[in-house]
Amino acid sequence: MPLQPETLSLSAAVFGLGHDGDLVFLDVSRDRYVCLPDVGEGASLSPDRRQIIVCDPGLGAELRSAGLVHDGAPSPGPARGPSCAPSRSALPDDLGPPEPGDLIDMTRCGVDLLFSYRGRSFAEILARAATPLGTEPSEPLEAVVQRFHRWAPYAPFSGKCLLRSFVLLRHLRRHGHDPAWVFGVTTWPFGAHCWLQHDDVVLDDTCDRVALFRPILVL
Repeated sequence: MPLQPETLSLSAAVFGLGHDGDLVFLDVSRDRYVCLPDVGEGASLSPDRRQIIVCDPGLGAELRSAGLVHDGAPSPGPARGPSCAPSRSALPDDLGPPEPGDLIDMTRCGVDLLFSYRGRSFAEILARAATPLGTEPSEPLEAVVQRFHRWAPYAPFSGKCLLRSFVLLRHLRRHGHDPAWVFGVTTWPFGAHCWLQHDDVVLDDTCDRVALFRPILVL
């Protein structure tokens, strides 16, 4: 008698993606990615990616043991849906040197780095990033972005994608803008990346670079 598939719900802080026969999970609470290669027809995600249909009971037990799924009702996903593919980058061709007025923005971003990023867990960083900081936009989004890129190379933080996008996101929210924070993955070889995006414009990377990754979480 063939085994009946079982439907399991992803844990609240877990997000999944099916890609070329592989399944990838982002576990925010444990700050880890889990990749199940060549799953094929053994498991598949529901359209909203909050449940997984498993045909192999051994795989179901493995996912439960890893804390990725449970047997209860599915938890809601993030408020934002999947992002559209970017067609343009806001990175300026000519950065230009920093200006004296940039010092205030640099100082505020430094405070974000020290008190909202450094020493925080991945889950805490995402929670801090979700806090609204501004009200009405003070100027066009791309003008704020280009000013940031003008002085960012001189700021005391690395070019690590998580740090850079977090600092820029906080900076933009102070100026009344709310771009999407996109987390993407690729397999064979496995890789993970994140970037900021508004509509079809990527704000802190190039289109060619982010096109390599499939979004697994959009905040």
